[in-house]
Amino acid sequence: MAKKEAEPDDAFKYLGFDVYPGKIEEFWKSEDEKKQYVQGVKTRGGQTSVLDREQALLNVRLMTPVDKIISIIGSVFLIISFVLPVYSFSLQGRNVSGSAISFFANLSVAGGYASWGGFVMELSLFLYALILIACPVAGVLNLIGLYSKKQGDEYFATVRKYHRYSYVPIGLYVLLFIVLVIGSPQPFGSLGVDAFGESFNIAAIFRMTGLGFWLNISGLAIGFAQSRGI
Repeated sequence: MAKKEAEPDDAFKYLGFDVYPGKIEEFWKSEDEKKQYVQGVKTRGGQTSVLDREQALLNVRLMTPVDKIISIIGSVFLIISFVLPVYSFSLQGRNVSGSAISFFANLSVAGGYASWGGFVMELSLFLYALILIACPVAGVLNLIGLYSKKQGDEYFATVRKYHRYSYVPIGLYVLLFIVLVIGSPQPFGSLGVDAFGESFNIAAIFRMTGLGFWLNISGLAIGFAQSRGI
């Protein structure tokens, strides 16, 4: 059976009367707004643009208070991770753990050991040191953007501007995992560290990491997820 085509008048009937009957409201709020828009069109050489008003669909706030709170939590994770254990392992029955501060205090010792392990171990140590610095910095920058006093589109532009620095630690983590997938033999075996095993690889790192390591990943994941809607 042939499908009936809509009559041209059906659209006007649907839009103007049956669904939303009554007098159609004026589009312009005032004559001044109309004059400003017309003047703007003349200034641009006749090219039209979307109206920039609070009621315009393209200017609806994209970040709700809940979104902002979640983003703040992710940023706080990145900051406090610096003072929480980023490594934790058992050495001959004794638990050893330390924050990023402790990591950098013992970096010369770790670097000396890594030099015996070759390029993979040295690069892993270097990338991990950069991550421990980049994560709290990204957290602070995210908070600066989130607490900006700007409004509307300028606010979201500011949030995006500061949030893009979070991609630095994300990229460093990706590189670290790639290097660890390659792995390398331990230069002196496990040295009594159960988490080491006989190979320096991604499994060993996962066994040696502490709470701070996972808070960094959580904070970056939260920030990345929230940025999709900004």
